[in-house]
Amino acid sequence: MTEEQSEITGGAHLARALRAEGITRVFGIPGTHNLEIFAQLAVEGIDIVSPRHEQGAGYMADGAARVTGEVQVVVTTTGPAVFNALTALLQSFTDSVPVLLVSPGMPLTHPGRGNGLLHEVRNQGQAVEAVLGGSHRVTSPGEVSLAVGQALSSMRTGRTRPAYIEIPLDLIEARGPGWLHPAVTRSVPAPEPSAIRSAAEALAGSQRPLLIVGAGARSAGEEIAELSQALGAGVILSSNAKGTIDDDFENNLGAIGVLEALPELLSAADAVVAIGTELAPSDFWPEPLPLPDTVVRIDLDEVQMLRNARVTHPIPADAKDSTIALTHQLRQARSPSLSQAASQWLRGWQDTITAAAEVEGAPWAQLCGGLNDYTTSAASPVIVAADSTMSCYYGVQTGWKARRGDRFLYPAGAGTLGYGLPAGIGAKLAVPAVRVVAIEGDGGAMFTIAELAAAVQARASLSLIIVDNGGYGEIRNEMADRGDTPAGVALLGPDFPALAQSMGARGLHVETQTQLHSALRQAEDFAGPTLIHMTEDSRAATDMLGRSRQTRPTEQAAANEERDLT
Repeated sequence: MTEEQSEITGGAHLARALRAEGITRVFGIPGTHNLEIFAQLAVEGIDIVSPRHEQGAGYMADGAARVTGEVQVVVTTTGPAVFNALTALLQSFTDSVPVLLVSPGMPLTHPGRGNGLLHEVRNQGQAVEAVLGGSHRVTSPGEVSLAVGQALSSMRTGRTRPAYIEIPLDLIEARGPGWLHPAVTRSVPAPEPSAIRSAAEALAGSQRPLLIVGAGARSAGEEIAELSQALGAGVILSSNAKGTIDDDFENNLGAIGVLEALPELLSAADAVVAIGTELAPSDFWPEPLPLPDTVVRIDLDEVQMLRNARVTHPIPADAKDSTIALTHQLRQARSPSLSQAASQWLRGWQDTITAAAEVEGAPWAQLCGGLNDYTTSAASPVIVAADSTMSCYYGVQTGWKARRGDRFLYPAGAGTLGYGLPAGIGAKLAVPAVRVVAIEGDGGAMFTIAELAAAVQARASLSLIIVDNGGYGEIRNEMADRGDTPAGVALLGPDFPALAQSMGARGLHVETQTQLHSALRQAEDFAGPTLIHMTEDSRAATDMLGRSRQTRPTEQAAANEERDLT
């Protein structure tokens, strides 16, 4: 230990530990209690991205983590700031995304029942632990480095999850000795040969096999395509697995978890191979999934292995290695004629699924058409950062033709609103060469629309498509389907293009597939965000746009001016 190291503050221990682990960017907002942290981040040359709300910081980190696969860091101040970020951390937890949250906490000697200190929360760590399942409150300046090493060791090994480190605010500026503790990771377990053989034997005679693929299998796209061909099996993707294989791959059924045809398809199958997926109701809506008697499951998480399915052949191992090994065994054990027959069975279902997706996605045909035209013309990967909105889960999820390497970032587990824009900003800042399109509904967009200002400041060149139906369309439909009179769902929205322009972004309205494609191409040449507003042709929009909007604020001003002139 050097003399300099022994005299540094808790904030300095944090910044040095992050820098030593390769962290080059932090998302967060400075506050009274974390000033020493931000000062030391600057000393270490770590870039600071300033959102307009801590929830935006969490979503930005989430988007960056999804596209890079690397741990991203959020730094907040105490109390309200932590809870602002916690919704985003819940999303990261449910979707297995590695985001590290760091914040000050109450001082070491703070009275247990409180004394009214600024941002006081008597047990902040316990509140976070209720969401993330764990937290680490350090007790000395030097323990900060240890906490970073331990958190990243956990986050980089096996199934990724968020983590939380709390530094008592009196330790952030206190000096004390400490050492760097490099993160330690273990190798991903290789599949047991006996488990592979057993699974291959069970699959060898299947006549109607299917693969269900989740985001945990993203690194195994080519291998999954080869396994599908060896079996003659159709491939069903979770929302966040879009782009793992090409949507035009001959055996791909797509991300069809929202379609009512899914249970019927699964009921007709005689074997399923689930790879890197939770098989969760948030991804595959019909619940419970009617899985066949033979279920082969490949997953790193041995606890997750037992959820949402009765697994006959568990393979707790890496998706890529396991898929390679299983394909090799099947090519030796399976008759080519069986695979050909399975492929013929699959073709009939592909026609059924395509027709169902077209009917379900009809209100967003122009949106998907323009997005597909843009994707076809884009040389580099396209990242779609989606929101929990009908245009995304009924429309883009099935209607966008993603290529292998494209990404669909979707808030599946927690289903939070306002995710798309800040997640898209994080993705663009993390991988500047990619083309990023965020998509939100008019209701959800207002949760985080302030992050347009952050995108302007960061000169993040991306598009934000706001698909307008006049409010909370899905909830309006659920109310109507219950026989209720829809209430509280029709929203008086702003003039979105004008709002974007007021923040320094570009803003425009489009109506057709061709106009959308053109707007997306033009947005690439603008050093900042472009907001593209379009309305959807849905039953929710037919109802709510007529009775909620009536007259937009800018239109009302024009009407008033005309009335005054007359």
